[in-house]
Amino acid sequence: MKNLKIIKKKNKRFLFLTCFFIFLVFVLLSITSSRWTKKTDYRNIAHLFSSITFEQWDNEGAKNYYFAPVISYSNPGDKFVDIYPRVFDSQGNNYYLSHPSGSFLLSYSILKLFHLPINNLNLQKILFIYFILSIIGMMILLNLLFQKNISIIIGTLIYTFHPLILFSFTYYHFAETIGLVFFIWVLVFHLLIIKFPDNKLYFLLHKILFFCYLLIDWMALIYAIFYIFYNIKQKNKNEAILVSNLTIIAYLMIVIQYSSIGGLKPFINSIWMRYIDRIGIFSNILNIDGLWAAINEFFRLFFQSIWNVLEGTGSLFILIILPIIHKAKIFKNDTTWQFIIKWVFLPILIFSIIVFSAVLTHYVYMAKFVLFITLATIFVCEKYLFIDNKKWIHLGYMIIFVITMLWGLHKYAGFYKYDTYQANLDKQANILKTGAKPTDICVYIIADNQNINELVYVSYTAKRNLLFFHNINDFNKWYENNTNIYCFYIFNNIKNIIVYK
Repeated sequence: MKNLKIIKKKNKRFLFLTCFFIFLVFVLLSITSSRWTKKTDYRNIAHLFSSITFEQWDNEGAKNYYFAPVISYSNPGDKFVDIYPRVFDSQGNNYYLSHPSGSFLLSYSILKLFHLPINNLNLQKILFIYFILSIIGMMILLNLLFQKNISIIIGTLIYTFHPLILFSFTYYHFAETIGLVFFIWVLVFHLLIIKFPDNKLYFLLHKILFFCYLLIDWMALIYAIFYIFYNIKQKNKNEAILVSNLTIIAYLMIVIQYSSIGGLKPFINSIWMRYIDRIGIFSNILNIDGLWAAINEFFRLFFQSIWNVLEGTGSLFILIILPIIHKAKIFKNDTTWQFIIKWVFLPILIFSIIVFSAVLTHYVYMAKFVLFITLATIFVCEKYLFIDNKKWIHLGYMIIFVITMLWGLHKYAGFYKYDTYQANLDKQANILKTGAKPTDICVYIIADNQNINELVYVSYTAKRNLLFFHNINDFNKWYENNTNIYCFYIFNNIKNIIVYK
């Protein structure tokens, strides 16, 4: 009889949470689909790079591009020309090797499986699928860590309606977003293995997802190191050896794949120089404006990044944890809290420190911290807030929670509002597309204070690679040594578009 009651209780819990999930999906679909468009915003570099890669794979075969992210076009005049030169193969194609190619291969497989056209709209639809998968994983993770239904519901809503999460799964089809989905699911099966150590299926799924995670996001290496040392400490050598072997195999695959493009040395140089380039933003400021300016810029970006995490539903982390921070006993020796710190917070923190410059200069890099603040906030709620029977306190927190959700949605509504400047870039791209011959090198002279990232959109729309210069004098110096090259180029002074041929 007692077991029957437990089963009924579990069934009611499952039915209740399933209904909540279905309702949440419909709400999310109505919110996010209003931001879906076929046309890529000129500021959305992630989707531009993804679209270029998928188009090139589709046109000439992914195998011809080593199944790697290629961010250039292959007209005769486009060879060895690009806005952001990374690693060129012998055919003059430019590759983006800052991330493993797993996220690109996964999404491209979905596009091909369902015969979907390659455009921004379908990238956003795929992101929505990833979003739903991350929410399912989040709900299971919360269910494994916490006892109360309210904990699972509030935790899911904190995660789902955080501006960083909404942005990532609407506008950022890249390794960081897809990697977050796999990180959540790896943690789910990590917990299931702890709770059910004899379950072979959980063990197998954990290793499969972990291996895929290694091929998608560099942060998987930090998790791998933690997991290996944890198992060594637990004297589980077989598990440590298995994870070590999976990690070695995954990274050997990446090294072999990327080295086949231009050789091992160019690949290593690309990764290293990319890392140095990221850090270099502060050294450039130091050289030009001095030490104080570099320090000031560092702290400005640091506090801006912290603010990005604490916006919207993230503010609950401060509002709920600060009032009870003196009650340290709820954190002490608690296995749930230890899991949150050891397996969620520390891997994210260490990875963020290693790539600190990218984290400080890229909004989406802080999205992983939303996972931590969600779990930490719900931990405190379940240990302290949800055991208080004072209804007025619950009502007060509920009002605050609704306000933070609305705040997050308001922030989300401001992302990538249509900018009429995009029409000007469309005109420039059309001139290149219709006027330049396939054998022409397309040269673009940027205006004063023009953002170079805009050229990625022009390149994508024109389907041509661009060689850019900061001013006409720089171009003339280059042209003196290249007079045999027939060029078609644009000088953009913002107010007028002057075309030279």
